[in-house]
Amino acid sequence: MGSSILHKKYQPITQVRLINFVQFTETHSILSIFPSGDQVPFPIKRVFTVDTYQSCSRGAHAHKECTQLMVALRGVCTVTCDDGKEKKEYVLKNPAQGLLVPSTIWAEQNYEKDTLLMVLTDQLYDAADYIRDYKEFLQFRNSL
Repeated sequence: MGSSILHKKYQPITQVRLINFVQFTETHSILSIFPSGDQVPFPIKRVFTVDTYQSCSRGAHAHKECTQLMVALRGVCTVTCDDGKEKKEYVLKNPAQGLLVPSTIWAEQNYEKDTLLMVLTDQLYDAADYIRDYKEFLQFRNSL
């Protein structure tokens, strides 16, 4: 953990931001591009999707090291981000826009029915990177 976690302690809610992606629209389709290092501000290590069949809530955790970029490919996902002091809400409903959620930020996602969310990350999956208890998250943030 060492120096990288020390650097990441400076991730306030102001570091959560929307990123616009390039799209090419034709009469029958739309091509969306997610270039790593350009609009995606990190090398992509993992990609996963969440496909909902009914409205639901997911997430409710923070990462110690992992940064995520969330993109609603279909439907609507409302993401609430929290740095332990301030909360902000973002509505994702366009595949031409993604939400950058840095490490050490608590995030909760509320999905409308039939939403497909794609998540790009800068880390491979590591169960030890997750903070799933909000009180533990606040203690973690205060210890940085």
